[in-house]
Amino acid sequence: MPGMKSLAVCACVVSMNVALAQPAFEVASVKPSDPNPSSPMFIGMGADPGMVRYTNMTLRDCIRAAYRVRDFQVQGPAWMGEARFEINAKLPAGASMEQIPEMMRALLVERFGLALRHEARVEPVYVLGVGKGGPNLRPAEVGSGEPRETALGPDGKPRQAIRLGFQPSGVTIHAPAASFAVLAETMSRFTERPVVDLTGIEGLHQFDLEFTPETM
Repeated sequence: MPGMKSLAVCACVVSMNVALAQPAFEVASVKPSDPNPSSPMFIGMGADPGMVRYTNMTLRDCIRAAYRVRDFQVQGPAWMGEARFEINAKLPAGASMEQIPEMMRALLVERFGLALRHEARVEPVYVLGVGKGGPNLRPAEVGSGEPRETALGPDGKPRQAIRLGFQPSGVTIHAPAASFAVLAETMSRFTERPVVDLTGIEGLHQFDLEFTPETM
């Protein structure tokens, strides 16, 4: 597979002046998640015009959300992917969904003392592309109007949750309405190399996949 350059993100102390130059949450609450191992580990995100809520988020998840990068592009100490937090934040009047990632950046600086170091690397990946016959895709399921569970999307905004299954034959992915970026991110959890979306296909589609994982 072709090599691709990636971005490394690290945590350390940084000046508070970084946060002042960008949008910020009006007020935010950051609390540790329930440490009980029997508790659900679903990484949720929900937002409305007034509030944004994160469930079971690690610091690594927060960095991915804030800088719109993939998990393999974030490097740091092991605890970044272990300690989990519940974050509830109030959005300023007139704020848009597109500004939420930038507000998370300010929160990371203020509450965690985050600093970044950018580094280019070349590493092997799997590429998700379009076959010779062209795409043959099912349109996304149209909701019934009832609220659906949402999770953290690769763009740092809420996306519709997908369902994972673990069968003797392999891993199953059921995504009623997902982008190829979300599909690639999900598949990467079970492959030894990250999956990168190079299809160039936009929009949401319905996916039902079953495959043998390389790693769990």
